[in-house]
Amino acid sequence: MMRAEAITGRTGYVDQWLGGRQFGRWVYQTAPTPPPAAADPAESLKTLTDLHERGVISDAELEALRRRIKT
Repeated sequence: MMRAEAITGRTGYVDQWLGGRQFGRWVYQTAPTPPPAAADPAESLKTLTDLHERGVISDAELEALRRRIKT
């Protein structure tokens, strides 16, 4: 790039190249991420109940998670 700039005498080549790369990186970094898919509350409650019946979560955890689903 610097050789092309020195031979042609055009001084904006490196600036354009770097600017394009930085802009591309900026676009990639600031692209909005899609929102998480909304889960079906009924299905979530069934899953929680199943986990509670299998002993994976306690009574207190079950109630806390149910409250979070309902809000």
